[in-house]
Parts: sequence; C-alpha cells; structure tokens
Amino acid sequence: MWKSISKPFLVLFLLFLGYHVSLGAPIIKSSDSLFVQKLHQIVQIKKEKKKFKQLDELFTKNLSNNSFLTFYSFNEIIKENLASFWIKYCGQIVDKLISQQELDKSKDWLLDLYEQRISNREVEQVLVSLVQAKPEQVEPVELLIHWYGLNQQWEKVWIHRRALDMRLKQGGKEITDFGIMAFQRQQWPLVNQVFDYLIKSYPKSPQVAYWKQILLASREQSIQNKQAIDKTEFSNLIQSYRDLRRDRGINPTTVESYLSEARIFLFQLNQLDSAEKVYRKGIELSEFNVYVQAQMKLELGDLYLFAGKKYDALIQYAQVEKQVKDSPIAYEAKLKMGKLYYYTGDFELAKANFDVLKQSTQKEIANDALNLSWVIEDNTGVDSLETALKTFATIQWLYEQKKVLEADSKLEQLLKDQKGQSLEDDILYQMASRALEKSQWEEAKKLYKEIYERFELDIYGDDALYHYLRLNGFKDRELGLQFITKYPSSIYLQEIRSKLAKP
Repeated sequence: MWKSISKPFLVLFLLFLGYHVSLGAPIIKSSDSLFVQKLHQIVQIKKEKKKFKQLDELFTKNLSNNSFLTFYSFNEIIKENLASFWIKYCGQIVDKLISQQELDKSKDWLLDLYEQRISNREVEQVLVSLVQAKPEQVEPVELLIHWYGLNQQWEKVWIHRRALDMRLKQGGKEITDFGIMAFQRQQWPLVNQVFDYLIKSYPKSPQVAYWKQILLASREQSIQNKQAIDKTEFSNLIQSYRDLRRDRGINPTTVESYLSEARIFLFQLNQLDSAEKVYRKGIELSEFNVYVQAQMKLELGDLYLFAGKKYDALIQYAQVEKQVKDSPIAYEAKLKMGKLYYYTGDFELAKANFDVLKQSTQKEIANDALNLSWVIEDNTGVDSLETALKTFATIQWLYEQKKVLEADSKLEQLLKDQKGQSLEDDILYQMASRALEKSQWEEAKKLYKEIYERFELDIYGDDALYHYLRLNGFKDRELGLQFITKYPSSIYLQEIRSKLAKP
C-alpha cells in the first residue's frame, strides 16, 4: 500500500497524526566519508612534517570533487583544528575560477557553500585573504560583497560597494541597484546613506532626480518608524515634496508626492484643512493618471469620514467606484460606502453593498463584506436587536474617527448590556482588535480564544482562532489541526498549513 503513496502526501499524513517529520537532512556521500576517514588517519601521525605533507596531498587530491566543501566534511575539519587548510584550498579554488574569468561560477560556488550551512567566518577569511593578496583585482571584492549579501550583512555590503565605486568611478549604477534592494528590504537608515552618497558623488548625473525621489520616500519611512518624532522633521519632509515638484514639474511620478504630503497633514500632524487642500490640488493635477487620482479621492473620503462628514465622504467614494470600475480601488470604495451606511444605521443600503462585494475577487474585501452582511442579518428584524446594532455601529464609527477613549468606554457598557445576546461575539471581537492595537497581547489572546471556544461556528470562528494561533507563535499544533478540519475554505488556510509543515 505505502509504495503507491507519494512522499508529499505521506509527509502531510504523518503531520496530521502528530509525527515530527524531518526533511532535508544532509546526505553523506561515499566520497565525503572517505575524505573524512583519511583525514582522521592523517591527523594521528605524530611527525608534523609528514602529517602536513599528507594533508596537503589529501586536499589537493580532492580539489575537484567538493569532498571537503560539504557541511559534514567541514565540521570534521574544524573539529581537528584544520580551518587554515580549508581556507587555503578554498582560496585556490576561487583563485582558479577568477583566473578563468568565471565570476558567475564563483558566485554559484559561494551559494553552494551558503546552502551547505558552511560557517560564515571561514568563508569570509577565504575571500578577505584573496582581496588582500590581489588588491588590484575587482573580482575578489565582488565575491566578498556577494557573500555578505547571502548572509544579509548589509552594512558590510555597503562599505565594500562604496569603496569599489569610489575606486572605479562606476557612475553609481551598482550602488543604485544596492540602494533599491535595501529599499525593498526596508533598511531605511542604509537607504538614506546610499542615496545621500549618490547625490553628493554624482551631482550632474541624469539619475539625480530619481535618487532624490527614492531618498525622499525612504526619509518618510524612517520618520514614521521612529517612536518620538520632532514635528519639524515632517515640515522638512513636506518642503522636500514641494521642492521635488518645483524642480521636476508635475508628471506621473511627482504627482504622487501630493498623496504623501496630504497623508502627513492628515495622519501625522492632524491638520485636516491642510490635508484637504493638498488632496484637492493633487486631484486637480492628476487627470492624466486616473488611478492615482482615484486613490486621492478615496483618501479624501476617509478624511471626511474622520471629520464626521458622512455625505461628503459618500460623494468621494461614489466617484471612485464610477471612475475605476471593477478595479481593487473601486471595490475598496464600495466597501467603504457600505461601512459608512452601516456606521450611520442605514443597514439596508449597507447590506446591499456588502452582498455585491461578497463575490469580489479580492479575498480580504469579500471576507469583510461577508462578515458585515452576516452581522446585519443576525441583528436586524427585531427592534431591540436593531437598537443594539445601531449602538455598536456608532461605536465603530467613533473608532474610525480616532475617538478611542469614548469608544472604549461605550463598548465596555454595551458588552454588559448584551451578555448572552447575538451581538456578544461581535463586541468581543472588536475588543480583541482593540487589545491588539494597544499591544495588550495576553488580553488579545484570551479574547480570541474565548471567541473561538464559545462561537466556533459563527462568523468570527476562523478569524479568532487564526489570530490566537498567530499570537501564540503557531505552537499549538492541536488547535492548528482543528483549524484545518473545521475551516477548509478559510482565507488563512494556506498560512496555517505552511506553519504546521515546519518542524
């Protein structure tokens, strides 16, 4: 029977039974075993001269078959205090590859060492020795940079990449590529250093405007990630956006700076009037880019929602939905319209919007719409239930307007009033979300677990269990397996499966 079952299926089956399955254990080849066996024999030789001569012969003989480059062989070499031999002969391999102008093959060779989990320190010594032995050559430095990159030692990559650029006057191409990679990895202080260097080193480059724009975006992220922020930093950032538009004019690239500037006024400085002016100016000047314009209208609607201007917000959302039909932004606008109807107690219109969005290809939007539609369905039709739902929806609108203290107080009271009623799970889920926002991890875990245990078949069952498992580091395998069994159509299913598959 077992012969016909594929390995992935067998692994999954054993996982469900609770077995620990170890995949990818290192396979020891016969050539590696022979190398290590011979190594241990030679180490026993008492005469140093003879021993070192035979070690040289052993490593030389195995230069071409990778026997001393595997994790197994490397560990045995290190145990015998022979790291210097390993470094010496690895250096010979790299030197030969470089002399044959095989830089890409050398990088592949390093990648193989990395995947074999060979110690960073010894490989670094190999490459540093080559750089020192041949300071005039670029290839050893490129390999050292590549190795640091594999090990995510970005500061070291930057030091050597900059030194190479200063030495060769490369025009900043390699530095730019590195800076973009650092940006993608959200290494904001490093990105700032990189693009500051480029702008100062190559002031006449046609790339300067592009570099300034990336630097600007990075500075914005750096500021937003700080715990304590001086408001003058935001003011300087706003001025930088205005300088960018002045220097480069209004075009598809620079018009997005209106979005960034308006967001600072809205979310960081809480200056709604200034934010509204910037959004409106950006909308006026972005007619050539309907999606950027639609995003600005969407956020202007959020501003009106924040200010409690229901009808102004609805106008913006309706314009977005009409302007970019059947796009993710349009679906988001329709969801916001539905939520706004919901917050203000117009449940019939809200449900009509949510029912349309339940079929959306955007999973998160469809999930939100489905949940809210069910909330309305479960809590309307009876006057007392509908009154409670209006109170709950008003509290959620207070949260949208950032009136959190008032909302928290009203939510606590509503829970007392609705104990044992159909709205109780919705209130508990809102409380759990608030606990997360306040970084009250244990309180959030307790609430999510209570929701799962008491309301596992209701709309928040899979959400609550997912958040509980995530906050618990996915350590509870039994509950993880329950999730897979009970919620086979959940949007979180794939993530739960992948977490359980890890040993």
